[in-house]
Amino acid sequence: MRVPLSCIVVDDSDLDRKAVENEIDRSSDLNLVGSFDNCIEALSFFNAHHPDILFVDIDMPDINGLEFIRTINNTSTINVIISAHPEYALEGFLLKVFDFILKPVESERFDVCMKRLTDFVILKEKAELYDILFENENVIFKEGYTTVKLNVNEIIYLEAFGDYTKVVTSNKSYLTLTTLSAFLESLPSGKFIRIHRSYVVSINKIQGTSLKSIDMGASVIPVGKTYVKEAKKIFN
Repeated sequence: MRVPLSCIVVDDSDLDRKAVENEIDRSSDLNLVGSFDNCIEALSFFNAHHPDILFVDIDMPDINGLEFIRTINNTSTINVIISAHPEYALEGFLLKVFDFILKPVESERFDVCMKRLTDFVILKEKAELYDILFENENVIFKEGYTTVKLNVNEIIYLEAFGDYTKVVTSNKSYLTLTTLSAFLESLPSGKFIRIHRSYVVSINKIQGTSLKSIDMGASVIPVGKTYVKEAKKIFN
């Protein structure tokens, strides 16, 4: 992975902006190249420098964070919303933001975002040239110049990364250029269940359940509020 990744912060609150800057300073994978208290100045800088990552608040005057993301959504920049308003989360995900962090920013939560983000960048670099095919019980795709044939029974869970889907097995993770919904529709019926906007799990790989999460062994996957009822039916 090319490091450090360039990033900018946009937040009209000096205190909140400084908190994000402090988290960025802790990470050796990030390089803060700009910090702004308004989207107008940030957009001018963005168009000139095209940073790898955007950390942006939503509730700001003139141009808010969601409008900023809509403006730049055709670029390769990874967008992370940091907001005190959870009611904007759905709209953010519809815009395919990478993550939505609630204020006040906590180091542990920021570190989780960074782990997902660096994993995504590493996998994305390997997934630039390929086609994906679904053939009976197999998923066939290219990782770089190597063809991978993966049996669906090897899949532990799937995770959405915008237009990409991360495929997690016990040995390795892959990134495929297809949405989570499209991937799920192509899998054999009855073997997988969507338990979250961002996660699909293999039913046979489930090791434990609770009202809020699913234990998949090496990972614990959250259950989204809108998927609790459907998940209960399968587990019962």
